[in-house]
Amino acid sequence: MLMSKTKKITCIVTGKQTMYSGDFLQKKIDEYGSEEKLNKMYICREVKSFLKKGYKIIDIRKILNVDENTPLPSDDILTAIENEFLKVSILKDHPTFNEALTSFTYNKSDKDVKNL
Repeated sequence: MLMSKTKKITCIVTGKQTMYSGDFLQKKIDEYGSEEKLNKMYICREVKSFLKKGYKIIDIRKILNVDENTPLPSDDILTAIENEFLKVSILKDHPTFNEALTSFTYNKSDKDVKNL
């Protein structure tokens, strides 16, 4: 159950705060598993976007001009986040053998070859 209807959540990578309220706040809490985990592991949209492209958190902080004094969570948490997004980006960017084979075998020929 929510303690408040509106809450500021701080990105653990950039220190940027995002305001969530109502159903959207509850959706975020459900996504992370608990309000405690949300506060401990929340990453903002910009960071997620770069992680999906395969960037490391240290590089993302440089790209987004994050103040060097903005603290980072433990290496365990950062590694877990990077690994989670690495798996997603690898699966998304590289088709499986069957997907590649399917697109190869079902490509249509041009009309001249078809008429032979």
